Amino acid sequence: MFRKGFVAWSDNRQKHIVALVKFHPFATVDALVKAKFQHLAHHLVAQSTFQNPNKSKGPAISGKMYSLGWCNGFKSNTKLAITGIAEKVLHDRKGYEDLQKHVPKVNTFSGEQFKNLFKHLFDQVQVQYLGLEAPALSPNIEHNPDGFTSHLLLTMDNFANTSHTDQDASPYYFVTWLPINKKTGDLIEEDLDVSGGQFVFPRNGFGIDFTGFCVVECAWRANHYHCLTLPSTTSHSSPHTRLGYSSQLPC
Repeated sequence: MFRKGFVAWSDNRQKHIVALVKFHPFATVDALVKAKFQHLAHHLVAQSTFQNPNKSKGPAISGKMYSLGWCNGFKSNTKLAITGIAEKVLHDRKGYEDLQKHVPKVNTFSGEQFKNLFKHLFDQVQVQYLGLEAPALSPNIEHNPDGFTSHLLLTMDNFANTSHTDQDASPYYFVTWLPINKKTGDLIEEDLDVSGGQFVFPRNGFGIDFTGFCVVECAWRANHYHCLTLPSTTSHSSPHTRLGYSSQLPC
């Protein structure tokens, strides 16, 4: 298990990248970047309050999963992802509408972080996005010529799944894990009360150890290399969780 940033190759010839991983320790991360991570955490937790967890029939075995953005809506005779449950939105319509105004900032920041991790991989994803003429992540469904994704998948509450590959149009996934208080959305900069939950590439013999006080980012070819999230535990009634969000281009 790795605790520092690294590049994982498929073999010793170093021709094919399996994954790139970057750690952002709270002690050294740029203050502006940390503030943006904090804004993002608050935003994603707020979005989840207007949704019900996804009822996944896929590899998920525990925890909760939510969706933000559009899913297959740019193809004929397919459905849009639900970004808000009507009954929940009615309780705070203004709050929900104000929240959606910040989605473009989420899209921009996520794209910047992906590009900073490895621009070559970001460019490949953006080419795919532009070729599909997919809608932007923002709720107005318009295509964004500067965008790269239509959909964010959120996981929390001791999320775990079995080994799998993902079947969508993204040549690479970009995922970020934030240690947070799920009730407030505040970043937990010390002593996160979550044990386990490592992210593993079982067929390539490596994984990510989240021990330490940091935000972690990873890009990998999710439709080619198997991955899984190991089970994790949290103390009873603890509000701590590891929030993961990944950018996707549904087929």
